[in-house]
Amino acid sequence: MDGSRLNFNNPIRDAISRVRFAPNSNNLLISSWDSSLRLYDVDKCELRLEAPSEGAALLDCCFESESVALSVDSDGSILRYDMRAGNSKAIGNHDDLATCVEYSVETCQIITAGWDRKVKFSDARSASSSGCLSNLGMEVESMSLSGFSLTVALKSSVHVYDLRYLDGSVQAKEHFMDNHIKCVRSNLNLEGFVAGSTDGQVTLEYLNKSNSKNEGYTFRCHPKNKNGRHHLVAVNDIAFNPSLHGVLVTGDNEGHAAIWDVLNRKRIMELPRYPNSIASLAYNHGGQILAVASSYTYQEANEREEQPQIFMHRMEMSDEEHHFESKADAGASKTYPQQAGTIRKNGYIVIKGRPCKVVEVSTSKTGKHGHAKCHFVAIDIFTSKKLEDIVPSSHNCDVPHVNRTDYQLIDISEDGFVSLLTDNGSTKDDLRLPTDDALLTQIKEGFAEGKDLVVSVMSAMGEEQINALKDIGPK
Repeated sequence: MDGSRLNFNNPIRDAISRVRFAPNSNNLLISSWDSSLRLYDVDKCELRLEAPSEGAALLDCCFESESVALSVDSDGSILRYDMRAGNSKAIGNHDDLATCVEYSVETCQIITAGWDRKVKFSDARSASSSGCLSNLGMEVESMSLSGFSLTVALKSSVHVYDLRYLDGSVQAKEHFMDNHIKCVRSNLNLEGFVAGSTDGQVTLEYLNKSNSKNEGYTFRCHPKNKNGRHHLVAVNDIAFNPSLHGVLVTGDNEGHAAIWDVLNRKRIMELPRYPNSIASLAYNHGGQILAVASSYTYQEANEREEQPQIFMHRMEMSDEEHHFESKADAGASKTYPQQAGTIRKNGYIVIKGRPCKVVEVSTSKTGKHGHAKCHFVAIDIFTSKKLEDIVPSSHNCDVPHVNRTDYQLIDISEDGFVSLLTDNGSTKDDLRLPTDDALLTQIKEGFAEGKDLVVSVMSAMGEEQINALKDIGPK
Protein backbone atom coordinates (compact mmCIF):
# COMPACT_ATOMS: atom_id res chain seq x y z
CA MET A 1 0.00 0.00 0.00
CA ASP A 2 3.04 2.25 0.00
CA GLY A 3 2.02 5.41 -1.85
CA SER A 4 -1.23 3.95 -3.20
CA ARG A 5 -4.10 6.29 -3.99
CA LEU A 6 -7.65 5.91 -2.68
CA ASN A 7 -10.17 5.36 -5.46
CA PHE A 8 -13.58 7.04 -5.47
CA ASN A 9 -16.34 6.25 -7.99
CA ASN A 10 -17.45 9.86 -7.57
CA PRO A 11 -14.29 11.97 -7.15
CA ILE A 12 -13.98 14.54 -4.38
CA ARG A 13 -15.22 17.68 -6.11
CA ASP A 14 -13.46 20.42 -4.15
CA ALA A 15 -10.56 21.01 -1.75
CA ILE A 16 -9.97 18.54 1.10
CA SER A 17 -9.88 20.26 4.48
CA ARG A 18 -9.10 17.38 6.87
CA VAL A 19 -8.51 13.63 7.09
CA ARG A 20 -8.63 11.65 10.34
CA PHE A 21 -8.43 7.96 11.17
CA ALA A 22 -10.95 6.33 13.51
CA PRO A 23 -9.92 5.61 17.13
CA ASN A 24 -9.68 1.83 16.72
CA SER A 25 -10.01 0.96 13.03
CA ASN A 26 -8.63 1.94 9.64
CA ASN A 27 -11.73 3.91 8.66
CA LEU A 28 -10.73 7.34 7.35
CA LEU A 29 -12.92 10.42 7.81
CA ILE A 30 -12.66 13.07 5.08
CA SER A 31 -14.11 16.59 5.12
CA SER A 32 -14.19 18.70 1.98
CA TRP A 33 -15.16 22.07 0.60
CA ASP A 34 -17.68 20.22 -1.60
CA SER A 35 -19.94 20.09 1.51
CA SER A 36 -19.69 16.30 1.92
CA LEU A 37 -18.32 14.20 4.75
CA ARG A 38 -16.94 10.85 3.60
CA LEU A 39 -16.01 7.68 5.48
CA TYR A 40 -13.57 5.39 3.65
CA ASP A 41 -12.70 1.84 4.73
CA VAL A 42 -8.97 1.69 3.96
CA ASP A 43 -8.68 -2.07 4.62
CA LYS A 44 -11.46 -2.93 2.14
CA CYS A 45 -10.67 -0.02 -0.24
CA GLU A 46 -14.27 1.11 -0.35
CA LEU A 47 -16.31 4.21 0.45
CA ARG A 48 -18.73 3.44 3.26
CA LEU A 49 -20.47 6.81 3.56
CA GLU A 50 -20.89 10.09 1.68
CA ALA A 51 -23.02 12.55 3.63
CA PRO A 52 -23.74 15.90 1.93
CA SER A 53 -24.63 18.97 4.00
CA GLU A 54 -26.62 22.10 3.12
CA GLY A 55 -24.05 23.60 0.77
CA ALA A 56 -21.50 25.12 3.14
CA ALA A 57 -17.85 24.06 2.92
CA LEU A 58 -16.76 21.59 5.61
CA LEU A 59 -13.62 23.01 7.22
CA ASP A 60 -12.76 20.31 9.80
CA CYS A 61 -13.94 16.93 11.08
CA CYS A 62 -13.23 14.40 13.82
CA PHE A 63 -14.52 11.16 15.32
CA GLU A 64 -16.62 11.11 18.47
CA SER A 65 -16.61 7.31 18.32
CA GLU A 66 -16.26 4.61 15.67
CA SER A 67 -19.85 5.28 14.52
CA VAL A 68 -20.31 8.99 15.29
CA ALA A 69 -18.50 11.89 13.60
CA LEU A 70 -18.44 15.68 13.90
CA SER A 71 -17.77 18.49 11.45
CA VAL A 72 -17.81 22.30 11.30
CA ASP A 73 -18.50 24.44 8.25
CA SER A 74 -18.16 27.86 6.67
CA ASP A 75 -21.66 28.87 7.82
CA GLY A 76 -20.55 28.38 11.43
CA SER A 77 -22.60 25.21 11.94
CA ILE A 78 -21.52 22.30 14.15
CA LEU A 79 -22.77 19.00 12.69
CA ARG A 80 -23.06 15.54 14.20
CA TYR A 81 -23.29 12.38 12.05
CA ASP A 82 -24.69 8.97 12.93
CA MET A 83 -22.71 6.98 10.37
CA ARG A 84 -24.63 3.75 10.90
CA ALA A 85 -27.97 5.42 10.25
CA GLY A 86 -26.48 7.69 7.61
CA ASN A 87 -28.01 10.92 8.92
CA SER A 88 -26.77 14.18 10.45
CA LYS A 89 -28.07 17.14 12.41
CA ALA A 90 -26.84 20.57 13.53
CA ILE A 91 -26.09 20.71 17.25
CA GLY A 92 -24.71 24.25 17.54
CA ASN A 93 -23.18 27.15 15.71
CA HIS A 94 -20.61 29.94 15.70
CA ASP A 95 -21.20 33.55 14.65
CA ASP A 96 -18.63 33.26 11.85
CA LEU A 97 -16.71 30.48 10.09
CA ALA A 98 -16.27 27.46 12.34
CA THR A 99 -12.76 26.20 11.59
CA CYS A 100 -11.81 23.57 14.19
CA VAL A 101 -13.47 20.68 15.99
CA GLU A 102 -12.21 18.17 18.59
CA TYR A 103 -13.82 15.58 20.82
CA SER A 104 -12.63 14.87 24.36
CA VAL A 105 -13.04 11.26 25.46
CA GLU A 106 -12.00 12.25 28.99
CA THR A 107 -14.71 14.90 29.49
CA CYS A 108 -17.29 13.87 26.83
CA GLN A 109 -17.09 17.37 25.36
CA ILE A 110 -17.38 18.59 21.79
CA ILE A 111 -14.94 21.48 21.38
CA THR A 112 -15.16 23.90 18.46
CA ALA A 113 -13.50 27.16 17.46
CA GLY A 114 -13.77 29.71 14.71
CA TRP A 115 -13.39 33.18 13.34
CA ASP A 116 -15.86 34.59 15.87
CA ARG A 117 -12.89 34.50 18.27
CA LYS A 118 -14.50 31.90 20.51
CA VAL A 119 -13.85 28.35 21.68
CA LYS A 120 -17.10 26.61 22.55
CA PHE A 121 -17.67 23.50 24.69
CA SER A 122 -20.74 21.24 24.43
CA ASP A 123 -21.74 18.19 26.43
CA ALA A 124 -21.86 15.34 23.89
CA ARG A 125 -24.45 13.46 25.96
CA SER A 126 -27.01 16.27 25.86
CA ALA A 127 -25.60 18.49 23.07
CA SER A 128 -26.04 21.43 25.47
CA SER A 129 -23.47 24.18 25.96
CA SER A 130 -21.02 23.60 28.81
CA GLY A 131 -18.80 26.65 28.45
CA CYS A 132 -17.19 29.19 26.17
CA LEU A 133 -13.85 31.00 25.92
CA SER A 134 -14.79 34.36 24.45
CA ASN A 135 -11.85 36.55 25.47
CA LEU A 136 -9.37 35.33 22.87
CA GLY A 137 -9.22 38.63 20.98
CA MET A 138 -8.45 37.07 17.58
CA GLU A 139 -9.47 34.26 15.24
CA VAL A 140 -8.46 30.70 16.07
CA GLU A 141 -6.08 29.44 13.38
CA SER A 142 -5.65 25.88 14.60
CA MET A 143 -6.55 23.69 17.57
CA SER A 144 -5.37 20.35 18.96
CA LEU A 145 -6.43 18.12 21.85
CA SER A 146 -4.30 15.63 23.76
CA GLY A 147 -5.74 14.18 26.97
CA PHE A 148 -6.95 17.11 29.08
CA SER A 149 -4.65 19.53 27.26
CA LEU A 150 -6.30 21.82 24.69
CA THR A 151 -3.85 23.76 22.51
CA VAL A 152 -5.11 26.80 20.61
CA ALA A 153 -3.12 28.78 18.02
CA LEU A 154 -3.86 32.49 17.63
CA LYS A 155 -1.74 34.04 14.88
CA SER A 156 1.75 34.15 16.49
CA SER A 157 0.82 32.85 19.96
CA VAL A 158 -0.27 29.56 21.46
CA HIS A 159 -2.55 29.13 24.47
CA VAL A 160 -2.78 25.85 26.38
CA TYR A 161 -5.83 25.08 28.52
CA ASP A 162 -6.55 22.26 30.96
CA LEU A 163 -10.09 21.03 30.36
CA ARG A 164 -10.45 20.39 34.08
CA TYR A 165 -9.82 24.06 34.89
CA LEU A 166 -11.36 26.23 32.21
CA ASP A 167 -11.38 29.38 34.30
CA GLY A 168 -8.07 30.53 32.81
CA SER A 169 -5.14 29.77 30.57
CA VAL A 170 -2.77 27.26 32.10
CA GLN A 171 0.07 28.44 29.92
CA ALA A 172 0.24 31.06 27.18
CA LYS A 173 3.03 31.61 24.70
CA GLU A 174 2.73 35.16 23.42
CA HIS A 175 4.63 35.87 20.21
CA PHE A 176 5.54 32.22 20.15
CA MET A 177 7.02 32.64 16.68
CA ASP A 178 7.92 35.64 14.61
CA ASN A 179 5.65 34.42 11.85
CA HIS A 180 2.03 33.44 11.50
CA ILE A 181 1.20 29.98 12.92
CA LYS A 182 -0.53 27.74 10.39
CA CYS A 183 -1.07 24.60 12.47
CA VAL A 184 -0.51 23.37 16.01
CA ARG A 185 -0.46 19.75 17.23
CA SER A 186 -0.10 18.59 20.83
CA ASN A 187 1.25 15.27 22.07
CA LEU A 188 0.55 13.74 25.47
CA ASN A 189 3.65 11.51 25.57
CA LEU A 190 5.90 14.38 24.56
CA GLU A 191 4.27 16.69 27.15
CA GLY A 192 4.35 19.51 24.66
CA PHE A 193 3.29 20.67 21.22
CA VAL A 194 4.64 21.58 17.81
CA ALA A 195 3.57 24.53 15.68
CA GLY A 196 4.10 24.98 11.95
CA SER A 197 4.37 28.46 10.50
CA THR A 198 3.65 30.14 7.18
CA ASP A 199 7.39 30.51 6.49
CA GLY A 200 8.31 26.81 6.67
CA GLN A 201 9.42 26.62 10.31
CA VAL A 202 8.36 24.08 12.94
CA THR A 203 8.77 24.88 16.64
CA LEU A 204 8.78 22.27 19.41
CA GLU A 205 7.77 23.52 22.84
CA TYR A 206 7.67 21.53 26.09
CA LEU A 207 5.08 22.35 28.74
CA ASN A 208 7.11 20.87 31.59
CA LYS A 209 10.52 22.49 31.73
CA SER A 210 11.57 21.22 35.16
CA ASN A 211 14.03 18.91 33.43
CA SER A 212 16.98 20.74 31.85
CA LYS A 213 16.70 18.44 28.81
CA ASN A 214 13.22 19.75 28.05
CA GLU A 215 14.34 22.62 25.86
CA GLY A 216 12.28 23.46 22.82
CA TYR A 217 13.79 24.49 19.51
CA THR A 218 12.87 25.58 16.00
CA PHE A 219 13.87 23.96 12.73
CA ARG A 220 13.15 24.56 9.07
CA CYS A 221 11.51 21.83 7.05
CA HIS A 222 13.89 22.51 4.17
CA PRO A 223 17.54 23.65 4.24
CA LYS A 224 18.82 26.72 2.44
CA ASN A 225 19.09 26.55 -1.31
CA LYS A 226 22.44 27.04 -2.99
CA ASN A 227 21.62 30.74 -3.33
CA GLY A 228 21.40 30.97 0.46
CA ARG A 229 17.66 31.53 0.62
CA HIS A 230 15.33 29.54 2.84
CA HIS A 231 12.34 27.53 1.60
CA LEU A 232 9.55 29.90 2.70
CA VAL A 233 6.48 27.72 2.23
CA ALA A 234 3.68 27.28 4.77
CA VAL A 235 3.61 24.11 6.89
CA ASN A 236 -0.03 23.13 6.40
CA ASP A 237 -0.23 20.18 8.77
CA ILE A 238 1.70 18.04 11.25
CA ALA A 239 0.81 14.58 12.57
CA PHE A 240 2.44 12.58 15.37
CA ASN A 241 3.02 8.86 14.98
CA PRO A 242 1.09 7.30 17.92
CA SER A 243 3.49 4.35 18.22
CA LEU A 244 6.91 5.99 17.81
CA HIS A 245 7.82 8.49 20.51
CA GLY A 246 8.85 11.87 19.12
CA VAL A 247 8.24 10.95 15.48
CA LEU A 248 6.06 13.21 13.34
CA VAL A 249 5.36 14.05 9.71
CA THR A 250 5.09 17.55 8.22
CA GLY A 251 3.43 18.63 4.97
CA ASP A 252 3.73 21.96 3.19
CA ASN A 253 1.93 24.05 0.61
CA GLU A 254 4.12 22.88 -2.27
CA GLY A 255 3.45 19.17 -1.84
CA HIS A 256 6.54 18.26 0.22
CA ALA A 257 6.24 15.84 3.17
CA ALA A 258 8.96 14.66 5.54
CA ILE A 259 9.13 12.41 8.60
CA TRP A 260 11.16 13.69 11.56
CA ASP A 261 12.57 12.39 14.83
CA VAL A 262 12.23 15.58 16.89
CA LEU A 263 13.83 14.09 20.01
CA ASN A 264 17.07 13.37 18.15
CA ARG A 265 16.66 16.43 15.91
CA LYS A 266 16.94 14.72 12.57
CA ARG A 267 14.96 14.09 9.43
CA ILE A 268 14.26 10.40 8.92
CA MET A 269 13.00 10.46 5.36
CA GLU A 270 11.34 12.62 2.74
CA LEU A 271 8.32 11.29 0.88
CA PRO A 272 7.87 11.77 -2.89
CA ARG A 273 6.48 15.17 -3.81
CA TYR A 274 2.69 15.19 -4.20
CA PRO A 275 0.74 16.69 -7.13
CA ASN A 276 -0.98 19.34 -4.98
CA SER A 277 -0.41 21.11 -1.69
CA ILE A 278 -0.60 18.86 1.36
CA ALA A 279 -3.87 19.81 3.02
CA SER A 280 -3.94 17.25 5.84
CA LEU A 281 -2.00 14.33 7.36
CA ALA A 282 -3.13 11.47 9.61
CA TYR A 283 -1.68 8.28 11.12
CA ASN A 284 -3.94 5.35 11.96
CA HIS A 285 -4.27 4.25 15.59
CA GLY A 286 -1.29 1.86 15.36
CA GLY A 287 1.00 4.22 13.45
CA GLN A 288 1.48 1.75 10.56
CA ILE A 289 -0.48 3.73 7.94
CA LEU A 290 -0.04 7.36 6.99
CA ALA A 291 -2.77 9.17 5.03
CA VAL A 292 -1.70 12.18 2.95
CA ALA A 293 -4.37 14.48 1.51
CA SER A 294 -3.01 16.19 -1.60
CA SER A 295 -5.29 19.09 -2.46
CA TYR A 296 -5.32 22.79 -3.25
CA THR A 297 -6.08 24.84 -0.12
CA TYR A 298 -7.15 28.26 -1.43
CA GLN A 299 -4.14 29.83 0.27
CA GLU A 300 -2.29 31.20 -2.73
CA ALA A 301 -3.29 32.50 -6.14
CA ASN A 302 -0.75 30.34 -7.99
CA GLU A 303 -1.66 27.01 -6.38
CA ARG A 304 -1.83 23.97 -8.63
CA GLU A 305 -5.44 22.80 -8.93
CA GLU A 306 -5.07 19.12 -9.70
CA GLN A 307 -7.87 16.77 -8.66
CA PRO A 308 -7.82 16.34 -4.82
CA GLN A 309 -6.37 12.93 -3.93
CA ILE A 310 -5.54 10.90 -0.83
CA PHE A 311 -2.46 8.67 -0.69
CA MET A 312 -1.77 5.81 1.72
CA HIS A 313 1.72 4.91 2.93
CA ARG A 314 2.29 1.76 4.94
CA MET A 315 5.26 2.35 7.23
CA GLU A 316 7.16 -0.94 7.01
CA MET A 317 9.21 -2.04 10.01
CA SER A 318 12.29 -2.57 7.87
CA ASP A 319 12.14 1.07 6.79
CA GLU A 320 11.72 2.27 10.36
CA GLU A 321 14.62 0.20 11.61
CA HIS A 322 16.85 1.45 8.81
CA HIS A 323 16.03 5.09 9.22
CA PHE A 324 15.92 5.27 13.00
CA GLU A 325 19.29 3.67 13.56
CA SER A 326 21.89 6.42 13.74
CA LYS A 327 25.47 5.83 12.71
CA ALA A 328 26.55 6.20 16.31
CA ASP A 329 24.34 3.27 17.36
CA ALA A 330 25.15 0.89 14.52
CA GLY A 331 26.61 -2.52 15.27
CA ALA A 332 25.88 -5.23 17.77
CA SER A 333 28.15 -3.71 20.43
CA LYS A 334 29.59 -0.29 21.13
CA THR A 335 32.89 -1.78 22.44
CA TYR A 336 35.12 -4.82 22.04
CA PRO A 337 37.60 -6.44 24.47
CA GLN A 338 41.37 -6.03 24.12
CA GLN A 339 44.18 -7.12 26.44
CA ALA A 340 45.55 -4.14 28.35
CA GLY A 341 49.18 -5.00 27.57
CA THR A 342 48.52 -4.67 23.82
CA ILE A 343 46.98 -1.16 23.92
CA ARG A 344 49.46 1.47 22.74
CA LYS A 345 49.71 5.23 22.62
CA ASN A 346 47.22 6.80 20.17
CA GLY A 347 44.96 3.77 20.59
CA TYR A 348 41.51 3.87 22.15
CA ILE A 349 40.20 2.71 25.53
CA VAL A 350 37.10 3.10 27.69
CA ILE A 351 37.79 4.74 31.05
CA LYS A 352 34.96 5.39 33.52
CA GLY A 353 32.43 4.67 30.78
CA ARG A 354 33.89 7.25 28.39
CA PRO A 355 35.55 6.69 24.97
CA CYS A 356 39.14 7.96 25.20
CA LYS A 357 42.30 8.25 23.13
CA VAL A 358 45.47 7.05 24.89
CA VAL A 359 48.13 9.77 25.14
CA GLU A 360 50.48 7.97 27.52
CA VAL A 361 50.91 4.37 28.69
CA SER A 362 53.49 2.92 31.08
CA THR A 363 53.89 -0.64 32.35
CA SER A 364 55.20 -1.54 35.80
CA LYS A 365 57.47 -4.54 36.38
CA THR A 366 55.95 -7.78 37.57
CA GLY A 367 56.05 -8.03 41.36
CA LYS A 368 56.35 -11.07 43.62
CA HIS A 369 52.63 -11.31 44.22
CA GLY A 370 50.97 -10.05 41.07
CA HIS A 371 50.95 -9.19 37.38
CA ALA A 372 52.53 -6.28 35.58
CA LYS A 373 50.18 -3.29 35.51
CA CYS A 374 49.48 -0.75 32.76
CA HIS A 375 48.96 2.88 33.67
CA PHE A 376 46.87 4.66 31.04
CA VAL A 377 46.56 8.43 30.62
CA ALA A 378 43.89 9.26 28.06
CA ILE A 379 41.73 12.11 26.73
CA ASP A 380 37.96 11.84 26.29
CA ILE A 381 37.46 12.08 22.52
CA PHE A 382 34.32 14.21 22.91
CA THR A 383 34.91 16.38 26.01
CA SER A 384 38.78 16.49 25.97
CA LYS A 385 38.76 15.67 29.69
CA LYS A 386 41.86 13.88 31.02
CA LEU A 387 41.22 10.44 32.54
CA GLU A 388 43.52 7.78 34.05
CA ASP A 389 43.28 4.09 34.84
CA ILE A 390 45.53 1.26 36.07
CA VAL A 391 44.80 -2.24 34.74
CA PRO A 392 46.73 -5.55 35.03
CA SER A 393 48.46 -6.11 31.68
CA SER A 394 46.92 -9.58 31.25
CA HIS A 395 43.36 -8.35 31.80
CA ASN A 396 40.98 -7.22 29.08
CA CYS A 397 39.86 -3.62 28.67
CA ASP A 398 36.86 -2.27 26.80
CA VAL A 399 37.85 -0.51 23.56
CA PRO A 400 35.27 1.66 21.74
CA HIS A 401 34.35 1.29 18.09
CA VAL A 402 35.36 4.70 16.69
CA ASN A 403 34.13 5.70 13.24
CA ARG A 404 34.63 8.78 11.10
CA THR A 405 32.25 9.86 8.35
CA ASP A 406 32.48 12.82 5.98
CA TYR A 407 29.46 14.98 5.15
CA GLN A 408 28.91 18.08 3.08
CA LEU A 409 27.70 21.00 5.19
CA ILE A 410 24.57 22.56 3.67
CA ASP A 411 23.14 24.75 6.46
CA ILE A 412 23.70 26.13 9.96
CA SER A 413 20.61 26.94 12.04
CA GLU A 414 20.24 29.86 14.39
CA ASP A 415 20.36 27.55 17.44
CA GLY A 416 23.71 26.04 16.44
CA PHE A 417 22.59 22.85 14.72
CA VAL A 418 23.99 21.87 11.34
CA SER A 419 22.35 20.23 8.35
CA LEU A 420 24.59 17.68 6.62
CA LEU A 421 24.12 15.93 3.28
CA THR A 422 24.42 12.14 3.46
CA ASP A 423 25.51 9.75 0.71
CA ASN A 424 21.91 8.75 -0.09
CA GLY A 425 20.82 12.35 -0.59
CA SER A 426 18.93 12.80 2.70
CA THR A 427 19.94 15.23 5.43
CA LYS A 428 21.34 14.68 8.91
CA ASP A 429 20.11 17.41 11.26
CA ASP A 430 20.90 16.19 14.79
CA LEU A 431 24.44 17.55 15.32
CA ARG A 432 25.53 20.80 16.88
CA LEU A 433 28.49 22.88 15.83
CA PRO A 434 31.73 21.81 17.55
CA THR A 435 32.78 23.43 20.83
CA ASP A 436 36.42 23.78 19.80
CA ASP A 437 36.85 27.52 19.19
CA ALA A 438 39.32 27.25 16.32
CA LEU A 439 37.28 24.66 14.43
CA LEU A 440 34.05 26.53 15.13
CA THR A 441 35.47 29.77 13.71
CA GLN A 442 36.82 28.00 10.65
CA ILE A 443 33.44 26.43 9.87
CA LYS A 444 31.42 29.59 10.45
CA GLU A 445 33.73 31.79 8.40
CA GLY A 446 33.89 29.32 5.52
CA PHE A 447 30.10 28.95 5.47
CA ALA A 448 29.58 32.72 5.58
CA GLU A 449 31.92 33.08 2.60
CA GLY A 450 29.81 30.62 0.60
CA LYS A 451 32.44 27.89 0.36
CA ASP A 452 31.70 24.20 -0.04
CA LEU A 453 32.61 22.64 3.31
CA VAL A 454 33.11 18.97 4.13
CA VAL A 455 33.13 18.11 7.83
CA SER A 456 34.36 14.93 9.46
CA VAL A 457 32.07 13.44 12.14
CA MET A 458 33.49 11.10 14.76
CA SER A 459 31.12 8.61 16.40
CA ALA A 460 31.60 6.25 19.32
CA MET A 461 29.42 4.65 22.02
CA GLY A 462 26.24 6.39 20.89
CA GLU A 463 27.76 9.88 20.61
CA GLU A 464 28.70 11.93 17.57
CA GLN A 465 30.63 15.14 17.12
CA ILE A 466 32.17 17.19 14.33
CA ASN A 467 35.91 16.93 14.86
CA ALA A 468 37.51 18.20 11.67
CA LEU A 469 37.05 20.27 8.54
CA LYS A 470 38.48 18.00 5.89
CA ASP A 471 38.09 20.11 2.81
CA ILE A 472 37.35 23.71 1.91
CA GLY A 473 36.78 24.67 -1.70
CA PRO A 474 35.21 27.51 -3.62
CA LYS A 475 31.69 27.00 -4.95
